Amino acid sequence: MSGARRTARATRLVGLVVAVAAALAVLGARATPARADGDTISHKVKKGDSLELLAAEYYGDRNQMIFIMVANGMQHPRELTPGEKLKIPVSRDVTADVGDTFETLAAAYLGDKRRGPFLAEFNGMAADDTLAAGTVLSIPFHVTHTAAAVESLNSIAAAYFGDSKNGPLLRRYNFLDRDSLQPGETIVVPIHHVRVRSSKLPPPDAQARARADKRRRMQEEAADVLPAARAAWRSGDYAAMKRDLIRVDTDFLDSALAAEVGVLLGCAYVAAGDADSAIATFKKVIERRPRHTLDAYTYSPKIRDIWTRAGGLVAN
Repeated sequence: MSGARRTARATRLVGLVVAVAAALAVLGARATPARADGDTISHKVKKGDSLELLAAEYYGDRNQMIFIMVANGMQHPRELTPGEKLKIPVSRDVTADVGDTFETLAAAYLGDKRRGPFLAEFNGMAADDTLAAGTVLSIPFHVTHTAAAVESLNSIAAAYFGDSKNGPLLRRYNFLDRDSLQPGETIVVPIHHVRVRSSKLPPPDAQARARADKRRRMQEEAADVLPAARAAWRSGDYAAMKRDLIRVDTDFLDSALAAEVGVLLGCAYVAAGDADSAIATFKKVIERRPRHTLDAYTYSPKIRDIWTRAGGLVAN
């Protein structure tokens, strides 16, 4: 290695240690991982391993070594001993099952069903979306922060996220009515911005894989049958509509696509004179997409009547 490269690397290391030390000055002994089964993986230290190299290996970012330190009770960066075992905090991937909601998953994995909207936000989804079975969600790991003095949420956010603008997130996530903590008070910090590389995570179990695979198949099936079903509707071939659409399990579709399939199938039942099946099908649509609305121009009075009996909305 040339002298210039050694100097540059040394400069980067000094900067990293300074940054971590600054964060630890705020976190100190007051940061502890809030454990739940499955939110850490074990790493056996090899010769040449360091905290920054492990952070790069698992997270793709050497600057995230602070979370490995917190998980292992380290107050300062130190050399690692070959053979010692470290806990690596990880976000988890959870594959939704039929009937799962953001609220039920938040209750199971984030400690409170009221954190459902945050789980949606962390995964780039809207809080009022309904979950398709087979959807893979990332569950952040938690760190519990205990204030040693009066501390603002903005300063805590800056220490954990590198950005004080996440202070309001901490306030809402912990259901607080103020912007600071008193000495001894604790909050939960959701580490949603740090994810372990997929190659480092254990593979999903067979049931999770099966749900994810079925979701892919149902999405493809819906895309395949919908054009033919629309054509059959226009030609009055309601038997063909039902034959094609009942192959699709709408529990595994995104809510908009599930509504499109369900409404068409319900219309086929109406046309065939099967009001009970139409109502049951429409109710399932409304469960997945409560604000879905039929318009008077497109749908006949008979269809609109059965739709409203199922609890659906109609636009005049």
